[in-house]
Amino acid sequence: MNDPAEELAAFAQNTEYRSLPPEVKDRLGLVLADTVGGMVGGTTSSTVASLARGESESNPGNASLLGTGLSAAPSHAAMINATGATALDIDEGNKNANGHPAVHVVPAVLAVSEVSDGSIESVLSAIVVGYEVATRVGRACFPLDETYHMHGLWGTVGTAAAVARYRDMNINQTAHAIRMAANHALHTRFESGVEGATVRNTYAGTSNLLGMMVADQAAVGYTGLENGIERHLSRVSIDFETAELTDRLGDLWEITRGYFKRHAACRSTHPTLDALERLSETTDIDPTTIDSIRLEAHETATRLQPTRPTNTLQAKFSLPFVAATYLYHGHAHIDAFSEASLREELFELAERVSVVSADELAGPSPAHSGARVAITMESGETHESAVEAPTKVVETDGEVTDSANTTIRRKYDWLVAPTLGPERTQKLWTAAREPEITTPTELCQLATPQ
Repeated sequence: MNDPAEELAAFAQNTEYRSLPPEVKDRLGLVLADTVGGMVGGTTSSTVASLARGESESNPGNASLLGTGLSAAPSHAAMINATGATALDIDEGNKNANGHPAVHVVPAVLAVSEVSDGSIESVLSAIVVGYEVATRVGRACFPLDETYHMHGLWGTVGTAAAVARYRDMNINQTAHAIRMAANHALHTRFESGVEGATVRNTYAGTSNLLGMMVADQAAVGYTGLENGIERHLSRVSIDFETAELTDRLGDLWEITRGYFKRHAACRSTHPTLDALERLSETTDIDPTTIDSIRLEAHETATRLQPTRPTNTLQAKFSLPFVAATYLYHGHAHIDAFSEASLREELFELAERVSVVSADELAGPSPAHSGARVAITMESGETHESAVEAPTKVVETDGEVTDSANTTIRRKYDWLVAPTLGPERTQKLWTAAREPEITTPTELCQLATPQ
Protein backbone atom coordinates (compact mmCIF):
# COMPACT_ATOMS: atom_id res chain seq x y z
CA MET A 1 0.00 0.00 0.00
CA ASN A 2 1.29 3.45 -0.86
CA ASP A 3 2.13 5.67 2.07
CA PRO A 4 -0.19 8.73 2.10
CA ALA A 5 2.64 10.77 3.66
CA GLU A 6 4.38 10.78 0.28
CA GLU A 7 1.34 12.22 -1.50
CA LEU A 8 0.91 14.82 1.24
CA ALA A 9 4.60 15.72 0.91
CA ALA A 10 4.30 16.12 -2.86
CA PHE A 11 1.27 18.35 -2.35
CA ALA A 12 3.25 20.42 0.15
CA GLN A 13 6.19 20.93 -2.19
CA ASN A 14 4.04 21.76 -5.22
CA THR A 15 1.60 24.21 -3.61
CA GLU A 16 2.32 27.84 -4.50
CA TYR A 17 0.41 30.80 -3.14
CA ARG A 18 0.34 32.60 -6.48
CA SER A 19 -1.51 29.63 -8.06
CA LEU A 20 -4.24 29.36 -5.42
CA PRO A 21 -7.86 30.15 -6.35
CA PRO A 22 -9.00 33.68 -5.36
CA GLU A 23 -11.45 32.37 -2.77
CA VAL A 24 -8.65 30.41 -1.05
CA LYS A 25 -6.45 33.51 -0.90
CA ASP A 26 -9.30 35.56 0.53
CA ARG A 27 -10.14 32.99 3.20
CA LEU A 28 -6.46 32.65 4.06
CA GLY A 29 -6.30 36.36 4.91
CA LEU A 30 -9.32 35.99 7.17
CA VAL A 31 -7.86 32.94 8.92
CA LEU A 32 -4.58 34.77 9.46
CA ALA A 33 -6.26 37.89 10.86
CA ASP A 34 -8.52 35.88 13.16
CA THR A 35 -5.65 33.73 14.47
CA VAL A 36 -3.31 36.68 15.03
CA GLY A 37 -6.13 38.39 16.91
CA GLY A 38 -6.47 35.36 19.16
CA MET A 39 -2.73 35.26 19.83
CA VAL A 40 -2.63 38.94 20.83
CA GLY A 41 -5.80 38.69 22.90
CA GLY A 42 -4.53 35.62 24.72
CA THR A 43 -1.72 37.59 26.34
CA THR A 44 -4.34 39.18 28.61
CA SER A 45 -4.37 35.84 30.42
CA SER A 46 -2.10 36.11 33.45
CA THR A 47 -0.72 32.59 32.98
CA VAL A 48 0.12 33.25 29.32
CA ALA A 49 1.82 36.51 30.26
CA SER A 50 3.86 34.77 32.98
CA LEU A 51 4.83 31.95 30.65
CA ALA A 52 5.90 34.49 28.01
CA ARG A 53 8.20 36.25 30.47
CA GLY A 54 9.77 32.98 31.54
CA GLU A 55 10.31 31.67 28.01
CA SER A 56 11.77 34.99 26.88
CA GLU A 57 14.41 34.71 29.60
CA SER A 58 15.17 30.98 29.41
CA ASN A 59 14.92 30.51 25.62
CA PRO A 60 16.05 33.84 24.15
CA GLY A 61 15.70 34.60 20.47
CA ASN A 62 14.30 37.04 17.91
CA ALA A 63 10.83 35.65 17.26
CA SER A 64 8.06 37.86 18.64
CA LEU A 65 5.74 36.85 21.45
CA LEU A 66 2.74 38.63 19.97
CA GLY A 67 1.05 41.20 22.16
CA THR A 68 3.88 41.37 24.71
CA GLY A 69 6.90 43.22 23.34
CA LEU A 70 9.02 40.18 24.24
CA SER A 71 10.78 37.64 22.02
CA ALA A 72 12.13 34.10 22.24
CA ALA A 73 13.61 31.31 20.16
CA PRO A 74 11.25 30.51 17.24
CA SER A 75 9.95 27.17 18.51
CA HIS A 76 9.25 28.61 21.95
CA ALA A 77 7.67 31.73 20.46
CA ALA A 78 5.34 29.49 18.45
CA MET A 79 4.53 27.58 21.62
CA ILE A 80 3.68 30.76 23.54
CA ASN A 81 1.68 32.33 20.70
CA ALA A 82 -0.41 29.19 20.14
CA THR A 83 -0.99 28.85 23.87
CA GLY A 84 -2.28 32.42 23.91
CA ALA A 85 -4.57 31.77 20.95
CA THR A 86 -6.23 28.83 22.71
CA ALA A 87 -6.33 30.33 26.21
CA LEU A 88 -9.48 32.30 25.40
CA ASP A 89 -11.11 29.43 23.45
CA ILE A 90 -11.75 31.70 20.50
CA ASP A 91 -9.62 30.08 17.77
CA GLU A 92 -10.78 29.24 14.25
CA GLY A 93 -12.00 25.71 13.57
CA ASN A 94 -12.99 23.25 10.88
CA LYS A 95 -16.09 21.13 11.38
CA ASN A 96 -15.02 18.49 8.86
CA ALA A 97 -11.83 17.82 10.81
CA ASN A 98 -13.68 18.41 14.09
CA GLY A 99 -10.91 20.58 15.46
CA HIS A 100 -8.80 23.72 15.13
CA PRO A 101 -6.19 23.53 12.35
CA ALA A 102 -5.14 27.19 12.06
CA VAL A 103 -3.76 27.49 15.59
CA HIS A 104 -1.53 24.48 14.94
CA VAL A 105 -0.04 26.08 11.83
CA VAL A 106 0.00 29.90 11.91
CA PRO A 107 2.12 30.38 15.08
CA ALA A 108 4.90 28.09 13.84
CA VAL A 109 5.04 29.58 10.35
CA LEU A 110 5.10 33.17 11.62
CA ALA A 111 7.85 32.39 14.13
CA VAL A 112 10.15 30.61 11.71
CA SER A 113 9.60 33.20 8.97
CA GLU A 114 10.20 36.23 11.18
CA VAL A 115 13.72 35.16 12.08
CA SER A 116 14.62 34.09 8.55
CA ASP A 117 13.29 37.19 6.82
CA GLY A 118 11.29 35.04 4.42
CA SER A 119 8.85 36.19 1.78
CA ILE A 120 5.18 36.62 2.55
CA GLU A 121 4.34 34.27 -0.34
CA SER A 122 6.38 31.50 1.30
CA VAL A 123 4.53 32.13 4.56
CA LEU A 124 1.11 31.99 2.92
CA SER A 125 1.97 28.89 0.92
CA ALA A 126 3.12 27.17 4.11
CA ILE A 127 -0.01 28.10 6.05
CA VAL A 128 -2.29 26.73 3.34
CA VAL A 129 -0.25 23.52 3.13
CA GLY A 130 -0.31 23.04 6.89
CA TYR A 131 -4.04 23.72 7.08
CA GLU A 132 -4.90 21.27 4.29
CA VAL A 133 -2.66 18.52 5.66
CA ALA A 134 -3.93 18.99 9.22
CA THR A 135 -7.58 18.85 8.20
CA ARG A 136 -7.04 15.71 6.10
CA VAL A 137 -5.54 13.98 9.13
CA GLY A 138 -8.37 15.29 11.31
CA ARG A 139 -10.91 13.90 8.87
CA ALA A 140 -9.16 10.53 8.88
CA CYS A 141 -9.31 10.45 12.69
CA PHE A 142 -12.99 11.46 12.91
CA PRO A 143 -14.75 10.50 15.06
CA LEU A 144 -12.22 10.65 17.85
CA ASP A 145 -12.47 8.41 20.84
CA GLU A 146 -14.47 10.54 23.28
CA THR A 147 -11.66 10.56 25.83
CA TYR A 148 -9.39 12.64 23.56
CA HIS A 149 -9.22 16.39 23.14
CA MET A 150 -8.57 17.45 19.54
CA HIS A 151 -5.90 20.07 20.34
CA GLY A 152 -2.36 18.73 19.98
CA LEU A 153 -3.50 15.47 18.46
CA TRP A 154 -3.50 15.52 14.64
CA GLY A 155 -2.53 19.20 14.36
CA THR A 156 1.15 18.37 14.91
CA VAL A 157 1.21 16.80 11.45
CA GLY A 158 -0.02 20.08 9.96
CA THR A 159 2.67 22.02 11.83
CA ALA A 160 5.44 19.80 10.48
CA ALA A 161 4.11 19.95 6.92
CA ALA A 162 3.83 23.74 7.07
CA VAL A 163 7.35 24.27 8.39
CA ALA A 164 8.76 21.78 5.87
CA ARG A 165 7.03 23.69 3.06
CA TYR A 166 8.31 27.04 4.32
CA ARG A 167 11.86 25.68 4.44
CA ASP A 168 11.47 24.13 0.96
CA MET A 169 12.40 20.68 2.22
CA ASN A 170 12.32 17.95 -0.43
CA ILE A 171 9.53 15.39 -0.74
CA ASN A 172 11.41 12.65 1.11
CA GLN A 173 12.29 14.93 4.04
CA THR A 174 8.76 16.30 4.22
CA ALA A 175 7.22 12.83 4.16
CA HIS A 176 9.39 11.79 7.09
CA ALA A 177 8.55 14.98 8.98
CA ILE A 178 4.85 14.15 8.52
CA ARG A 179 5.30 10.55 9.69
CA MET A 180 7.35 11.62 12.70
CA ALA A 181 4.84 14.32 13.65
CA ALA A 182 2.12 11.69 13.94
CA ASN A 183 4.41 9.85 16.36
CA HIS A 184 4.60 12.99 18.53
CA ALA A 185 0.85 13.51 18.89
CA LEU A 186 0.02 14.37 22.49
CA HIS A 187 -1.85 12.06 24.82
CA THR A 188 -4.65 14.59 25.33
CA ARG A 189 -7.75 14.23 27.49
CA PHE A 190 -11.11 15.90 26.93
CA GLU A 191 -11.76 16.01 30.68
CA SER A 192 -8.93 18.50 31.13
CA GLY A 193 -11.28 21.29 30.06
CA VAL A 194 -14.26 20.03 32.04
CA GLU A 195 -12.15 19.66 35.18
CA GLY A 196 -10.35 22.97 34.69
CA ALA A 197 -6.91 21.41 34.29
CA THR A 198 -5.11 24.13 32.37
CA VAL A 199 -2.77 21.63 30.75
CA ARG A 200 -5.49 21.74 28.09
CA ASN A 201 -4.41 25.29 27.20
CA THR A 202 -0.90 24.04 26.48
CA TYR A 203 -1.85 21.36 23.95
CA ALA A 204 -1.78 23.47 20.77
CA GLY A 205 1.36 25.33 21.85
CA THR A 206 3.27 22.15 22.61
CA SER A 207 2.07 20.74 19.30
CA ASN A 208 3.60 23.72 17.46
CA LEU A 209 6.90 23.21 19.26
CA LEU A 210 6.97 19.49 18.47
CA GLY A 211 6.02 20.00 14.83
CA MET A 212 8.90 22.43 14.38
CA MET A 213 11.23 20.02 16.13
CA VAL A 214 10.45 17.06 13.85
CA ALA A 215 10.90 19.26 10.77
CA ASP A 216 14.42 20.05 12.05
CA GLN A 217 15.07 16.36 12.64
CA ALA A 218 13.78 15.24 9.23
CA ALA A 219 15.88 17.90 7.50
CA VAL A 220 19.08 16.28 8.78
CA GLY A 221 18.05 12.70 8.02
CA TYR A 222 15.85 11.33 10.80
CA THR A 223 13.07 9.07 9.54
CA GLY A 224 9.58 7.98 10.54
CA LEU A 225 7.62 4.75 10.32
CA GLU A 226 6.17 3.72 6.97
CA ASN A 227 2.44 4.55 7.03
CA GLY A 228 3.22 6.36 10.26
CA ILE A 229 0.11 8.56 10.26
CA GLU A 230 -2.26 5.60 10.48
CA ARG A 231 -0.02 3.47 12.68
CA HIS A 232 0.32 6.23 15.27
CA LEU A 233 -3.09 7.90 15.11
CA SER A 234 -5.58 5.11 14.38
CA ARG A 235 -5.65 4.38 18.10
CA VAL A 236 -7.21 7.78 18.87
CA SER A 237 -10.02 7.22 16.37
CA ILE A 238 -13.18 5.19 16.59
CA ASP A 239 -12.98 4.44 12.87
CA PHE A 240 -9.78 5.66 11.18
CA GLU A 241 -10.29 6.22 7.45
CA THR A 242 -7.04 6.20 5.47
CA ALA A 243 -8.65 7.46 2.25
CA GLU A 244 -9.43 10.81 3.92
CA LEU A 245 -5.71 11.59 4.22
CA THR A 246 -5.36 12.47 0.56
CA ASP A 247 -8.95 13.13 -0.47
CA ARG A 248 -9.12 15.75 -3.27
CA LEU A 249 -5.84 17.42 -2.35
CA GLY A 250 -5.44 20.58 -4.40
CA ASP A 251 -9.07 20.41 -5.53
CA LEU A 252 -11.17 20.66 -2.36
CA TRP A 253 -9.70 23.41 -0.16
CA GLU A 254 -10.67 22.77 3.45
CA ILE A 255 -9.51 26.25 4.46
CA THR A 256 -12.60 27.60 2.68
CA ARG A 257 -14.84 25.38 4.82
CA GLY A 258 -13.71 26.54 8.26
CA TYR A 259 -15.69 28.43 10.88
CA PHE A 260 -14.92 31.37 13.15
CA LYS A 261 -16.02 31.36 16.77
CA ARG A 262 -18.13 34.26 18.01
CA HIS A 263 -18.16 33.18 21.65
CA ALA A 264 -15.13 32.70 23.94
CA ALA A 265 -16.19 29.26 25.13
CA CYS A 266 -16.08 25.58 24.18
CA ARG A 267 -17.59 25.04 20.73
CA SER A 268 -20.10 22.57 22.16
CA THR A 269 -21.72 25.39 24.16
CA HIS A 270 -22.31 27.58 21.10
CA PRO A 271 -25.77 26.24 20.13
CA THR A 272 -27.01 27.10 23.63
CA LEU A 273 -25.38 30.54 23.46
CA ASP A 274 -26.96 31.17 20.08
CA ALA A 275 -30.38 30.19 21.45
CA LEU A 276 -29.90 32.58 24.38
CA GLU A 277 -28.78 35.31 21.98
CA ARG A 278 -31.88 34.81 19.86
CA LEU A 279 -34.06 35.01 22.95
CA SER A 280 -32.36 38.20 24.16
CA GLU A 281 -33.17 39.91 20.87
CA THR A 282 -36.88 39.80 21.65
CA THR A 283 -37.09 39.43 25.43
CA ASP A 284 -35.58 41.44 28.27
CA ILE A 285 -34.71 38.96 31.02
CA ASP A 286 -33.64 40.06 34.49
CA PRO A 287 -31.27 37.30 35.69
CA THR A 288 -32.00 38.12 39.33
CA THR A 289 -35.64 37.03 38.89
CA ILE A 290 -35.00 33.69 37.17
CA ASP A 291 -36.39 30.64 38.95
CA SER A 292 -34.96 27.90 36.74
CA ILE A 293 -33.35 27.23 33.37
CA ARG A 294 -33.74 24.07 31.31
CA LEU A 295 -31.17 23.42 28.60
CA GLU A 296 -31.58 20.69 26.02
CA ALA A 297 -28.48 19.87 23.99
CA HIS A 298 -26.58 17.16 22.18
CA GLU A 299 -24.81 14.51 24.23
CA THR A 300 -21.31 16.04 24.02
CA ALA A 301 -22.57 19.33 25.45
CA THR A 302 -24.30 17.57 28.36
CA ARG A 303 -20.90 16.35 29.54
CA LEU A 304 -20.07 19.99 30.41
CA GLN A 305 -21.75 20.06 33.82
CA PRO A 306 -19.74 21.86 36.56
CA THR A 307 -21.84 24.64 38.12
CA ARG A 308 -19.09 26.21 40.25
CA PRO A 309 -16.03 26.39 37.99
CA THR A 310 -12.78 26.97 39.83
CA ASN A 311 -11.02 28.81 37.00
CA THR A 312 -11.73 30.48 33.68
CA LEU A 313 -10.97 27.34 31.63
CA GLN A 314 -13.51 25.25 33.52
CA ALA A 315 -16.00 28.11 33.18
CA LYS A 316 -15.75 27.85 29.39
CA PHE A 317 -16.45 24.10 29.62
CA SER A 318 -19.47 24.43 31.92
CA LEU A 319 -22.80 24.63 30.10
CA PRO A 320 -24.68 25.83 33.22
CA PHE A 321 -22.11 28.56 33.87
CA VAL A 322 -21.98 29.57 30.20
CA ALA A 323 -25.75 30.16 30.30
CA ALA A 324 -25.54 32.05 33.60
CA THR A 325 -22.71 34.35 32.56
CA TYR A 326 -24.35 35.11 29.21
CA LEU A 327 -27.56 36.12 30.95
CA TYR A 328 -25.65 38.43 33.32
CA HIS A 329 -23.32 40.00 30.76
CA GLY A 330 -25.43 39.89 27.62
CA HIS A 331 -22.52 38.34 25.70
CA ALA A 332 -19.92 35.56 25.86
CA HIS A 333 -16.77 37.60 25.24
CA ILE A 334 -13.61 37.66 27.35
CA ASP A 335 -15.17 39.55 30.26
CA ALA A 336 -17.90 36.95 30.66
CA PHE A 337 -15.24 34.37 31.56
CA SER A 338 -12.76 36.49 33.47
CA GLU A 339 -11.70 35.76 37.04
CA ALA A 340 -14.08 38.52 38.14
CA SER A 341 -17.00 36.61 36.62
CA LEU A 342 -16.37 33.63 38.91
CA ARG A 343 -18.59 34.92 41.68
CA GLU A 344 -21.35 33.64 43.89
CA GLU A 345 -24.35 35.19 42.13
CA LEU A 346 -23.40 33.51 38.86
CA PHE A 347 -22.70 30.19 40.59
CA GLU A 348 -26.14 30.33 42.22
CA LEU A 349 -27.80 30.94 38.87
CA ALA A 350 -25.79 28.11 37.29
CA GLU A 351 -27.09 25.81 40.00
CA ARG A 352 -30.64 26.55 38.82
CA VAL A 353 -29.78 25.10 35.42
CA SER A 354 -30.79 21.58 34.42
CA VAL A 355 -29.17 20.02 31.37
CA VAL A 356 -30.96 17.35 29.37
CA SER A 357 -29.62 15.30 26.49
CA ALA A 358 -31.88 15.42 23.44
CA ASP A 359 -30.95 12.94 20.70
CA GLU A 360 -33.00 14.76 18.09
CA LEU A 361 -30.75 17.83 18.45
CA ALA A 362 -27.59 15.92 17.59
CA GLY A 363 -26.08 16.50 14.17
CA PRO A 364 -23.16 14.60 12.63
CA SER A 365 -20.84 16.59 14.92
CA PRO A 366 -21.16 19.25 17.67
CA ALA A 367 -20.67 21.86 14.94
CA HIS A 368 -23.97 20.75 13.36
CA SER A 369 -26.04 20.25 16.53
CA GLY A 370 -28.86 22.33 17.97
CA ALA A 371 -30.10 23.44 21.38
CA ARG A 372 -33.27 24.45 23.20
CA VAL A 373 -33.59 26.83 26.13
CA ALA A 374 -36.51 27.34 28.52
CA ILE A 375 -36.19 30.03 31.21
CA THR A 376 -38.83 30.09 33.93
CA MET A 377 -39.15 33.31 35.91
CA GLU A 378 -40.18 33.64 39.55
CA SER A 379 -43.52 34.92 38.26
CA GLY A 380 -44.13 31.58 36.57
CA GLU A 381 -43.70 32.97 33.06
CA THR A 382 -41.51 30.87 30.75
CA HIS A 383 -39.41 32.12 27.83
CA GLU A 384 -38.26 29.63 25.21
CA SER A 385 -35.80 29.63 22.33
CA ALA A 386 -34.19 27.08 20.04
CA VAL A 387 -31.64 26.74 17.23
CA GLU A 388 -31.15 23.82 14.88
CA ALA A 389 -27.39 24.44 14.60
CA PRO A 390 -24.83 27.04 15.70
CA THR A 391 -24.87 30.35 13.88
CA LYS A 392 -22.62 30.07 10.85
CA VAL A 393 -19.80 32.56 10.45
CA VAL A 394 -18.21 31.67 7.10
CA GLU A 395 -18.72 27.97 7.61
CA THR A 396 -19.31 26.88 4.02
CA ASP A 397 -17.61 27.14 0.65
CA GLY A 398 -17.85 30.39 -1.26
CA GLU A 399 -17.42 34.10 -0.91
CA VAL A 400 -16.86 35.76 2.44
CA THR A 401 -19.81 38.11 2.86
CA ASP A 402 -19.61 41.66 4.20
CA SER A 403 -21.64 40.53 7.20
CA ALA A 404 -19.16 37.76 8.01
CA ASN A 405 -16.23 40.12 7.67
CA THR A 406 -17.94 42.56 10.02
CA THR A 407 -18.68 39.88 12.61
CA ILE A 408 -15.11 38.57 12.61
CA ARG A 409 -13.67 42.09 12.67
CA ARG A 410 -15.83 42.97 15.68
CA LYS A 411 -14.46 39.95 17.55
CA TYR A 412 -10.92 40.83 16.50
CA ASP A 413 -11.35 44.36 17.89
CA TRP A 414 -12.42 43.22 21.34
CA LEU A 415 -9.51 40.81 21.39
CA VAL A 416 -6.76 43.16 20.18
CA ALA A 417 -7.66 46.78 20.94
CA PRO A 418 -7.18 46.56 24.75
CA THR A 419 -3.54 45.56 24.13
CA LEU A 420 -2.54 47.47 20.99
CA GLY A 421 -4.88 50.47 20.95
CA PRO A 422 -7.21 51.44 18.09
CA GLU A 423 -4.67 52.71 15.54
CA ARG A 424 -2.30 49.74 15.75
CA THR A 425 -5.28 47.37 15.88
CA GLN A 426 -6.45 48.73 12.53
CA LYS A 427 -2.98 48.51 10.95
CA LEU A 428 -2.53 44.91 12.11
CA TRP A 429 -5.95 43.93 10.76
CA THR A 430 -5.11 45.36 7.34
CA ALA A 431 -1.71 43.65 7.26
CA ALA A 432 -3.16 40.25 8.20
CA ARG A 433 -6.39 40.47 6.20
CA GLU A 434 -4.53 41.57 3.05
CA PRO A 435 -1.16 39.89 3.68
CA GLU A 436 0.26 40.30 0.19
CA ILE A 437 1.07 43.94 1.02
CA THR A 438 3.24 43.18 4.06
CA THR A 439 6.18 41.06 5.19
CA PRO A 440 6.29 38.46 8.00
CA THR A 441 8.53 40.72 10.08
CA GLU A 442 6.25 43.75 9.65
CA LEU A 443 3.21 41.68 10.56
CA CYS A 444 4.78 40.43 13.78
CA GLN A 445 6.08 43.88 14.71
CA LEU A 446 2.60 45.37 14.26
CA ALA A 447 1.34 42.80 16.80
CA THR A 448 3.70 44.26 19.40
CA PRO A 449 2.58 47.05 21.76
CA GLN A 450 4.31 50.39 21.23
